[in-house]
Amino acid sequence: MQVPLESWQIGPHNRWAYQHVDEVVPTVVVPRGDGPVRELPSRPARLDVEDPPYLDGLAVLREGALVDERYRNGMDVATLHLSQSVGKSVLGVLVLTLGLDAQTPVAEVVPEIAGSGYGGARLRHLLDMTAATDFVEDYAVFWRYDAACAWHPPHPGVPATILEYLPTIGPAAWSHGERFHYATPNTDLLGIAVERLAGAPLAELIGRELWAPLGAEHDALLTVDHAGTAAIGGGFCATLRDYARLGEFVRTGDFELGAGEYANQWWTIDGWTTAWGIHGQRVAVRGDTVVAILSSWPEAEGLEDTHTALIAAV
Repeated sequence: MQVPLESWQIGPHNRWAYQHVDEVVPTVVVPRGDGPVRELPSRPARLDVEDPPYLDGLAVLREGALVDERYRNGMDVATLHLSQSVGKSVLGVLVLTLGLDAQTPVAEVVPEIAGSGYGGARLRHLLDMTAATDFVEDYAVFWRYDAACAWHPPHPGVPATILEYLPTIGPAAWSHGERFHYATPNTDLLGIAVERLAGAPLAELIGRELWAPLGAEHDALLTVDHAGTAAIGGGFCATLRDYARLGEFVRTGDFELGAGEYANQWWTIDGWTTAWGIHGQRVAVRGDTVVAILSSWPEAEGLEDTHTALIAAV
């Protein structure tokens, strides 16, 4: 099946495309290695909640056991599904796992952005979305950045790669750290910095330092631009159970994800530590419970209340 590159992320094309990302855009493998798989014992206790709209997969863990698991829209246990901005949270956990110094000036590691709006920013500003830039996260015109990520056809006058786009982002009227300002390029820049600090490609680092230790069952995929730079801000693909394992890894690990609405690339929503992606992706952690939801909403936003209600009912 072929889908238009300019509209594969939205309905109706994303109903197929989110489960076949490697047939749409460039990807690299995130290896799980040959270590043990984290077992998820089955303790069925199907929840009395209806499927939210455009559901592709739902998994609920309690104390590490699967109490509910649902597959829809042709998805199965081995299907790799795009998770949009859940990839940001994957990177956040990787940074904490590597123990990188969040006070490192970004331009010392990625000098290409020294004259941009990122000049003077530190890794902490990227992690917490407090970098003061003029980038606007408007999905109606996001295609310009998507073109740099190889998620949209090239366009005259638009940078062709992520590292060509980042230096074009200007400064905001406020200072770094002064306010929350959500911007996907922050995460892709953070990914470049992590690669350079750790001395390995991002897919390799995630595989070795996170995907293998959390006991993933399957390799994951990571989309890359035409120069091979990872689009980790939205391009991570994995199975439903491995997203649930990510949540369990966070639940049982000693991670200082921070307080407040957003820190270290994770949200706090109604008391749930949450990885949240547009078009209906979530990994939510609280107490003894993990909820993983994969969807293909036709529009980027607008159905959030259906997931909030489902999670509240768990």
